[in-house]
Amino acid sequence: MADLFSNALAYEGAMGRWSARLAPIFATFAQITDGGRVLDVGCGTGSLVKALADMTHRSEITGIDPARPFIEYCRARFVDPRIAFDCGDALKLPYPTGVFDHTLSLLVLMFIPEPEKAASEMRRVTRPGGTVSACTWDRDGLEMTSVFWEEAIRMDPDAEAQSQRPRHSNREGQLAATWHTTGLQQIEETVLEIRMDFSSFDDYWQPHLTGIGPQGVYVAGLPSERREVLRHALQKRLVADRPSDPFLLRGKALAVRGTVPNGQ
Repeated sequence: MADLFSNALAYEGAMGRWSARLAPIFATFAQITDGGRVLDVGCGTGSLVKALADMTHRSEITGIDPARPFIEYCRARFVDPRIAFDCGDALKLPYPTGVFDHTLSLLVLMFIPEPEKAASEMRRVTRPGGTVSACTWDRDGLEMTSVFWEEAIRMDPDAEAQSQRPRHSNREGQLAATWHTTGLQQIEETVLEIRMDFSSFDDYWQPHLTGIGPQGVYVAGLPSERREVLRHALQKRLVADRPSDPFLLRGKALAVRGTVPNGQ
C-alpha cells in the first residue's frame, strides 16, 4: 500500500481534496467525544486528523501511517501540540491495549490485505466502551473511479486483473461483517455521500498522471498511445465535446461504527 501512496503532494492533488470533504462527515458519524484520545489508522496526509482537530478542543489525536513521506508531510503540516504522528503498520499497531477512546480509519481498510486483523488491532487499542469506526469508498458508487475502470476494461479486458484496485471492504455489508467478526457491539453501517466537483476534464484527468493510487499506477504503465486512447474515451464519456466545462460526479462511501464490549 505504501508504494501506491508514496508521494504526499501528488496524493493531495489526486485524492486529498475528496478525503478532506468526506472526513468531517465521517467523524460526525463516528460520534467523537471531546477530551479523549483518538487514533487515526492510515492517516495519509491528515484529512481526518484535521477534521478531528476542528471538531474538538481537548482531545489528543494520533495519526499513524506506513508511508513515511505522509508522516513527514503531516508533521510539517500540523503544529497543534495535541496532535502527534507515528510511522507504523495497521496490522501491528505499536500501542498498548485500551489506550484510545476512539479509533478510526478513513479510506484505508480496503487496501489492507487482512482487514479482519486490522480491525482486531483497532479494537485492541481501544478501551472498553470506546468506539471503532472505518470508512471506505464504495466500489461502484465512487463514480470517478468506476467510470475510469469501465473505460479502461473496455479498452483492455485485462485491466482489472492488472490493477491494484481494492477487492474487499468496499461493498455494502462487508464492513459490518468485519466488525461483527471482530466482536464489536452496537454496530451500525451507513452510506455517506459527497459531491465531487471538477472544473474541467483536465481537472479530472491530470491527477491520473501522477502515478498515485490504483488508477495512477495503471496509467503510468500504459504506452503513450494507449494512454491517449483512454484519455479520449474518458473525455467523451464525461464531457463529450465540452472539455473546458465543469461537471459533477457522485462520491459514495460506506462507514461502520462499533463499540468495544465492557469487561473484555
